[in-house]
Amino acid sequence: MRTVLSCVAALALLAGLVPESAAKKIKGTIEVTAKLVKIPGKMPPDELYDYAFVMKYQVVGGKLDKQPIYVAHYKPRRPRGKITDKMKKYVKGSLKRFREGDVHKMKLAPKIKKIWKGAVVDEFFATDRKSKRWFCLKVDRK
Repeated sequence: MRTVLSCVAALALLAGLVPESAAKKIKGTIEVTAKLVKIPGKMPPDELYDYAFVMKYQVVGGKLDKQPIYVAHYKPRRPRGKITDKMKKYVKGSLKRFREGDVHKMKLAPKIKKIWKGAVVDEFFATDRKSKRWFCLKVDRK
């Protein structure tokens, strides 16, 4: 009986009846817990254009523990649950607002350009071009 149900589920996926989240298909994702240490400058208003904004974190759990990381968040002025445009299939989580000092649990993708091809506001680039930039797929307050 279980085999029959598995076959039905697989056929439904293939037929497009059960949509699979685009974020689940991304390879190399990691989950970390990290403290938001720097929101550089001022975020552009969402009405101007679609963008991802890079923030600096200090990892406090999971892979990359104790390392500083740079994370790009899509339209960070908007609560994660209120993202309704084409990025809804990638951007998840319950976070409503980004504040320095808060600790976040995040699911990160290793290559921004695989997910986001638009503008990236990265004020850290002038002083640090070598560090990896991650794209945040899911963020919740810890």
